[in-house]
Amino acid sequence: MELRKDNIAAVVVWFNPGQKEVEAIKLYCADVSHVFVIDNSVTSYSALVEEVENVEYVPLFENKGIAAALNVGCARALSFGVEWVLTMDQDSRWDIHTIPEYLKEVAQFENFDETGIFTPYHDCDGHPEQHHLNGRFEHKNVVMCSGNLLRLSAWELSGGFREDFFIDSVDDEMCCHLRELGYRIIRANNIYLNHQLGEGVRYVPLIRHPYIPHKAWRYYYISRNIHRMMRLYPDMRKYYSKAMRKYVKRLLLYDWDDKVAKLRNLRKGWYEEK
Repeated sequence: MELRKDNIAAVVVWFNPGQKEVEAIKLYCADVSHVFVIDNSVTSYSALVEEVENVEYVPLFENKGIAAALNVGCARALSFGVEWVLTMDQDSRWDIHTIPEYLKEVAQFENFDETGIFTPYHDCDGHPEQHHLNGRFEHKNVVMCSGNLLRLSAWELSGGFREDFFIDSVDDEMCCHLRELGYRIIRANNIYLNHQLGEGVRYVPLIRHPYIPHKAWRYYYISRNIHRMMRLYPDMRKYYSKAMRKYVKRLLLYDWDDKVAKLRNLRKGWYEEK
């Protein structure tokens, strides 16, 4: 099996981007056939990519959420006849030359034709060597969206990303849906992607315990969509119950910024979904 650049398009979702986001695209735009920039910003940022090769800019002129933007990009890629999309967040960065290595690596997976999503190892703290990795290829239940190679026929069969989720757990829901459809979700542990979660990794003073804070408004979607995932995928109930307890513990013990608003939004999202 061979994955060629002319059979892959990248879809990157923007929101109020700057030059840093343009530089991130330049690291991989030559390694795919097209890059579709789907912009959730209210104003157009087309001038940023006018001179970047292989880029098509699609402004939405409102924040329709990451799911809607991804669906627009996947549909656009499908119309160009490619079979795979590389889904990217605006704050993820590949090391140069990583994409060709990524394509060669996943093409060697023995159950390639049964795989709906390949994903790299997401390096969120700069120390991937300190984390537990289980072999060259690892089966996963859910993975983050950025850096994924998503099979477009699987995306089409699933009905697309769920736009009612808006932002959080959008990637989780796609993974769970694809697994229900019989696809595998595979992480290529030899491939690293530099990725920033939320506001970046912070550490609790003294004990140096890492955590990833978010803006207060995000906790509504985090809570609502965790509860929704528990209802939609009962086999993942234990996983999401644990995730919810971790968010509550974090907010109660050491995430001090705007704590009251975050807890209020966490509660609101949970009970609205009931």
